[in-house]
Amino acid sequence: MTLEAFVAPRRDRWAALEALLGRSHRGRLRDIPAAELERFGTLYREAASDLAIARRDFPDDDITVFLNNLCARAHPVLFRSSPVRARELLRRFAVGVPRSFRERRAYILLSLGLLLAGVVAGWLAVELRPDLRASLIPPSGFDQLARGQVSSLPSAPTLGTVIITNNIKVAAICFLGGALAGVPTALILAANGWMLGTIAAAVHQGGYDLAFWSLILPHGVLELSIIVIAGATGLYVGDAILRPGLLRRSEAFSRAALTSLALAAGATSLLIVAGLLEAYVSPSGLPAAAKLLVGAVVGVALYSWLLLTGRSRRRPAPVRLDSVATGPSRQPG
Repeated sequence: MTLEAFVAPRRDRWAALEALLGRSHRGRLRDIPAAELERFGTLYREAASDLAIARRDFPDDDITVFLNNLCARAHPVLFRSSPVRARELLRRFAVGVPRSFRERRAYILLSLGLLLAGVVAGWLAVELRPDLRASLIPPSGFDQLARGQVSSLPSAPTLGTVIITNNIKVAAICFLGGALAGVPTALILAANGWMLGTIAAAVHQGGYDLAFWSLILPHGVLELSIIVIAGATGLYVGDAILRPGLLRRSEAFSRAALTSLALAAGATSLLIVAGLLEAYVSPSGLPAAAKLLVGAVVGVALYSWLLLTGRSRRRPAPVRLDSVATGPSRQPG
């Protein structure tokens, strides 16, 4: 078949499809009469068929490029999905994040284990080397804890912005560390645990546990939980690279990253709440008991949401045929 013989009987169809595309307003079919919508679909399918022939017989010709562009313009118009509404986005967040959390429970536990290993190692380091306490917390820091004040902190709005930005960076690095087989993710989790363990041990030796934990727990329950979740997504991606199975490593990586992105982004968005708590509640003048209560309420609310939301209701067991009574039973005579 020559190029002229291919183009001549099809030119009018392509022109008609172009005309209908020109009449569509912002990629929508609202301005096209209902009677012509069926014709629009027919013209698109014929153009797609023509494109397949052109790619086979005329792969390097301009007509192939023209048909490819024509089909690329027509496809999203014809198969346009309905817009996602704000209520649907909220539902996806409220239900999708907990479901993804439970699906990644093995990696959540691994991430938590790395963090706790760092905490234990940091605590033991201070116990074995008591001289480290002065380098971790100066005497002035203990004086502030005794008074329940942290005077060196900036104003709450400035502090909140700094904290939220820093926490998001840490969570993002935990997730992106999966691209390097999860090694940076594991190191960040262990390092955060080490820092918490060393400071907690130093505070314990100074006898200021209540003041310290009332400063940490109001925001720390939420903040550390989110870091653990972000770490779990990074470990999951890293595991996909190390154990791709039957897939190529690049394909296994892309699949794992895409399926974990919603969980990582959804959890990271909660760092805004953690930052506000850390800026306004943790260093406030509230009694220590009230601060601890805030941390407990935040923890219960968080894990009630993550562990209970989105669970499918258990369906009733199917009725077996042999258990259905077909009539009054009769005793043998």
